[in-house]
Amino acid sequence: MHDYPLNIETFHLLTLILPGENFFFLSSVHFYRLFRFHLSFNFLFAFCSAKMSERRKDNPLIRLIILLQCLSIIVNCDIQPRFSCYNHYLAGIHRSSVLPIASHHSSIPSNVQCKFENDIAFTEVHSALENSYQVMEKKSVNFQVPDLYHLREIVRRSHCTQTLIVNWKNVPEAGRGSIKVVSLLNETTRIEYSGEQRQDFLFEESFAGVRHLIPDEDDYEFNPTVTTTRLLCKHTTQPECLVRGKFEVDLEANLEWSYAFAFKTDTTNQTLFSLRCGDTSSDVRLENDFFVRADGSVPVAVSHLSDATWHTVIVKHSEPDSHFLKIDDFPEIELAKSISDDTDKTVTLTISVNGNIQLIDPTDTNDDCMYSFDKPQKRLQETVSTRSMCVGCGCSKLSGTFEGLSKCDEEDEVAYTLRRDIDRLSFLHFEDSFDVDSNGAAIPAISTNFKSDSDVGLIFFGYWQNFNGKGRLQVYYHYDSISAVYCKHNDDEECTGCIIKNARGFGRDEWIQTILWGGGDELYLAVDSSVCRLQQSSNISLAEIYAIPQISQGAGLFIGGTWHEKKRRGLYRTDAELKYFENTREKAPVLRGCIKDVFIRGVKMDLSTAFDAQKEAMLNEPYDSNAFAVRKDCQKCSPECSEKTRCRPQGPLQSSPMICDCADILQFNSSEGTCEKKTDTTPVVLSTEFLSQNQIVLDILNTKAVLSKVWLKFALPKQINKAQTVVEFNSHRETLFNINVDIDGTVNVQLYGQDSASRQLDLLDDRVHLLQLQRRIPMGTRHSAKKYDLHVRISENIGQMNQDSFTFQIDGYHTVVSDIGKLVLNNVSISAAETSDEWSSIIIHGFGLSYEYDEHFAVLHPSNAIHQVDLHSQLLPYQIRTPDLSKTGILDDSLWEKPVFVSETEETPILESSPHGEIVEFTADIIEPEQLCEYTKPVFFSRIILAVSARWILYSLFLTVLLCLLILMCVVCYWCVLRHDHARQIVDHKDYYERQSRLCSS
Repeated sequence: MHDYPLNIETFHLLTLILPGENFFFLSSVHFYRLFRFHLSFNFLFAFCSAKMSERRKDNPLIRLIILLQCLSIIVNCDIQPRFSCYNHYLAGIHRSSVLPIASHHSSIPSNVQCKFENDIAFTEVHSALENSYQVMEKKSVNFQVPDLYHLREIVRRSHCTQTLIVNWKNVPEAGRGSIKVVSLLNETTRIEYSGEQRQDFLFEESFAGVRHLIPDEDDYEFNPTVTTTRLLCKHTTQPECLVRGKFEVDLEANLEWSYAFAFKTDTTNQTLFSLRCGDTSSDVRLENDFFVRADGSVPVAVSHLSDATWHTVIVKHSEPDSHFLKIDDFPEIELAKSISDDTDKTVTLTISVNGNIQLIDPTDTNDDCMYSFDKPQKRLQETVSTRSMCVGCGCSKLSGTFEGLSKCDEEDEVAYTLRRDIDRLSFLHFEDSFDVDSNGAAIPAISTNFKSDSDVGLIFFGYWQNFNGKGRLQVYYHYDSISAVYCKHNDDEECTGCIIKNARGFGRDEWIQTILWGGGDELYLAVDSSVCRLQQSSNISLAEIYAIPQISQGAGLFIGGTWHEKKRRGLYRTDAELKYFENTREKAPVLRGCIKDVFIRGVKMDLSTAFDAQKEAMLNEPYDSNAFAVRKDCQKCSPECSEKTRCRPQGPLQSSPMICDCADILQFNSSEGTCEKKTDTTPVVLSTEFLSQNQIVLDILNTKAVLSKVWLKFALPKQINKAQTVVEFNSHRETLFNINVDIDGTVNVQLYGQDSASRQLDLLDDRVHLLQLQRRIPMGTRHSAKKYDLHVRISENIGQMNQDSFTFQIDGYHTVVSDIGKLVLNNVSISAAETSDEWSSIIIHGFGLSYEYDEHFAVLHPSNAIHQVDLHSQLLPYQIRTPDLSKTGILDDSLWEKPVFVSETEETPILESSPHGEIVEFTADIIEPEQLCEYTKPVFFSRIILAVSARWILYSLFLTVLLCLLILMCVVCYWCVLRHDHARQIVDHKDYYERQSRLCSS
């Protein structure tokens, strides 16, 4: 029986559907739980009745539930909640990020930090005790995961650790001041004063997860102050759940069901699984690394599935004669072949992957897979020996189209560096790059690996022109999107395109593989493991697509850049200029970075030979090594930069040294070009009680570089009585923009002469927030407007032109803001409010500016270089009173994480880490184990506060057991009475026959 996800969102939809008094009746959380309980029984009977009458779709209850299920999918995140971070790892997410976890579909998810290292997953769960607390009475500690049953199950199934820090600010009297610490799994540890001011305790396994604090003596002023680290749970592969070979599962054909498993393989063009019921069967195959094909139907592009990493498959039956397939977090695929719902038969699911299979279905994991193979419904048919899989460099992909194509991140390959220069061209060019079919359409089979520190760049521009027809293609990236556009001329130009997004962007100084291949209506773009099919769309704009060279014949391909108006006269041959020159502005600019592993027509090219031929064909002086802004090898930083930090040239000149851009990790460059941590990280309290001046003005030195980033780490007070301007950014004449906070916790960035961008924050959240303003480079080279011509992004079109803009980001939320003015930043003004203490004040934990070199103006000026300004350190001398660090907020950098996927719409929920919870009145777990905190969630512009309590589940369970016992007693009593009546009837009949016999005898 399939459990329809009647979740909280669905419940709110019910309150909207039901009118009048029903709304208030359903608004009770208690009734909601009972309603769900009774609905399950009603649905069971409705299902059976509908099935018996073969009118299942006519049942209004089922139609309602299916409708609610569909509506709940609309409001859910792109990434579905899973039991733990390990389940996300098995679903193809291999980059550490904030992800939703929940015990089951209908639970309210919690967003936690997930970390992945070498086939090991870590689930990090924070608690309210990360802020120091003096134990003066019995208290209970809430966690980032409100569902304590779920959290306890995570602790049971993994290896968890947590450190407790105990501080004795004052020496207690002998025998006094002791406390007891009770864990989630009810393990108790007694802590007594040992003569040391600080004691650290490492809790592991069942002792991890501090849930209760119980002092020996309440309100004793010498009781200790305690703090904990986050609860870290390590997940590894369960050997009992690992299968190598063929595995079969029998499922009821006429019931709603789903079955989940994970697989990893390095082999494509093989059967993934099959469904068989009687004489009908359906096969699902992996094909060409990126595709899934069911029963010979059109292949569906999913992702790189033969990459020797884990992927999760869910096969389910939820409609009559219909079966569906879901892989990782991609949309469901309906299997083409119908399998009958014959009530007398079973459906056999056969999993036969040439690789590893991990059993992850709840029917397997609930008992740790110990009894999965003892059940007649599940059979291990074949076993195969283990083998090592091919991972990374040297592992071929798309072998039917390319020869030896693989993703290699090593730096020892032959690579070329491309640079943006004010008067030199920068690209690699290849002739005869495509086959052209009889319809005049090119058949591309091209690929390259690139890495760049810029958030915009051209990857491919291809053209073809002959007697059959002409056309063009272009692949370029801008910020978080890589776009592909393919156009061919018949009578009119017909174009197709697609976009692949990545929340981290593509200018992150990491090797990224880009592939374009196919023909006809089957053209595909692949970026690392992601793939999309080029299709016709009304969103395709050609404003940033280069034109076909008018007099060139044949087929050619530019990589990393193309021919445009920006060049020095005399360097390039006239015939080459006439052949390739487009007399317009530069559109998608040069890819500022490195290129290697170029494949054309499916074959890897020798870049050294190709570049020599390019110079021979295009330069007046073929041996002029400076005519192109192209150099062999890819420059590196020494020492190497840390993770998430880009290695970049410090300035626009070719001779500029390579440095690590420390603003990427909100740090500052040392004089040696490496990142240095601040020695004094004391928070600054913006209060007249802590600062020597009501308004502090910090001067900013003039520079030829461009302001590219502003970041501010801050904590909000519990209550704001008056709106406050926190920071103003000024030129000599006027304010460029300011940051202010309203009384309801709304943080605004007010731009000079423009509307503001804002976001409301929870004042009860003790965590430190991060606000960032970051400059985005425009698509085209409009140099006069490059610094300041900003706009608000309204829609994301394929090929759409984008002006300069700034991204406004608070924690995980971001949007695009407009012009901040055409004046230079000269000073920053910070205001203090008239508040009494830390709890009522805004507190700054970090404040900095970052500057980017300008590629087109003042390139020789020494100040035109990457550098940062540490404003926080300049504020510290103005602070006359040291704040209490226990009252300044909690540093949790997972709150600032970018989402793993880009949201498609503004309405998509933001995937931010959940609040840590609170320290509340002592609640015995046996009475109310799930009474954590109030949960607030906006639905349809309303806010409904729900208190999540598990006791109603216990009550429902108790009532269910009681009802079953009553029914059983009734059945037993009825059977006893019936048997007694039957015995009396037998005795009466026996007496009657004896009397009749005596009468006859007489």
